[in-house]
Amino acid sequence: MPKVKLQLLFGPLRSLIGKDEIEIEANNFKEVIDKLVQHYGEVVKKIFFAEKEKGYPFYYLIINGRSYMVEEILEMKFNNDVTLQVWPALDGG
Repeated sequence: MPKVKLQLLFGPLRSLIGKDEIEIEANNFKEVIDKLVQHYGEVVKKIFFAEKEKGYPFYYLIINGRSYMVEEILEMKFNNDVTLQVWPALDGG
């Protein structure tokens, strides 16, 4: 099973986990979220999907320099080990 390295640069997910990097074995990002929920609780889903009903992505995920919204990669299959940078959306100007 591929290893997914999550780089948690800042934000509530990093505060919850207490680390800036975590590694999880998973075939897709949905499995990553499921495993985080098992270990840290349902608050993980609230963090990733908090603004979904407003059409505003709370988190961006960067894989190999390309940015995705959470919904875009839930079922994306990971064939190899991958590093995901997790960026909370920023507001302001």
